Amino acid sequence: GADTQQRHNRQQDIPKAETATNLIFKHKLKNPLPVPLVSGVLLALLSVVAWSTNYVVGRYLAIHGVDPAALSIARFAIAAPATFAIFRFPRYAGGLKRLAVAGTLGVALFNFSLYASLHYMSAFATSLFTILAGPLTASASYAAKGRAPPPPVILGGSLALAGAYLALAPYISIRSMAGPLLASAAAASWSAYTLYVRRVYEAYKPGPASAWINLLGLADMAPAIPFADFKTLASWDVALPLLYVAMVPGALAYTAWNVAINRAGPARAAAMLPLMPVITLIISALSLGEAPAPAQIIGMALAVVGVYLTARSST
Repeated sequence: GADTQQRHNRQQDIPKAETATNLIFKHKLKNPLPVPLVSGVLLALLSVVAWSTNYVVGRYLAIHGVDPAALSIARFAIAAPATFAIFRFPRYAGGLKRLAVAGTLGVALFNFSLYASLHYMSAFATSLFTILAGPLTASASYAAKGRAPPPPVILGGSLALAGAYLALAPYISIRSMAGPLLASAAAASWSAYTLYVRRVYEAYKPGPASAWINLLGLADMAPAIPFADFKTLASWDVALPLLYVAMVPGALAYTAWNVAINRAGPARAAAMLPLMPVITLIISALSLGEAPAPAQIIGMALAVVGVYLTARSST
């Protein structure tokens, strides 16, 4: 009888132990990061890597006298059909007004402003201004919900911007105030695009949406064709960089960004933008052997910590 009672007690204890273990694991996995969220953040990071090279190549083209209007138009004259081909020529599903607004904000206005700013200041200075789109997007996203950004988001955004400045300070060169004004316009336009583009997803998946947005953005730039100096594109020194900015920072990065917004949300995707100077400096160090100064290393670390805080706390 005593042995039977002991076996019974042990059997009673097993579920208790299993229950306690399950509770521990449930606590640890209470809010696991969903796969779409993680993949969205990674796609946003992929876009940021591609755009880190875009500033350098864009500055190269500006030094070679390429007209910013001609560059923007030619870039998306290549990127738009390429994106359509990648997604097997998606059919038109309506929503012309939303596609046109997204094309104006994310393609026409952003690219005209961005490439024009590179004629008045260095690529590093332009990237410093345009990453303002990150905190702008976060602030606007919370404001749309009638809420103030939580302290970690404010702290993270501040650290990321301070870090970006420290990382880029030795390379910042501004020849005219037109540069900061144009770059600020690019940042505002990109922030507005990042917040607005999800409306297009009511009728389109992000990939096909990218194709139609690129096409409508190109159409928005059409009135500038008579005034664009396309002769500045007529050299092999320009042709290959043009093809690169059209296909990699253009077709590829735009599509990845749109998917990232859909999966991770505008605030989390935009939180990755301050990593651009970090990635640019890493590329320079690996390809050109340019070792960053101690202050730049501190700035890079601050930017990474700030991006982590912002992305982790954004909703």
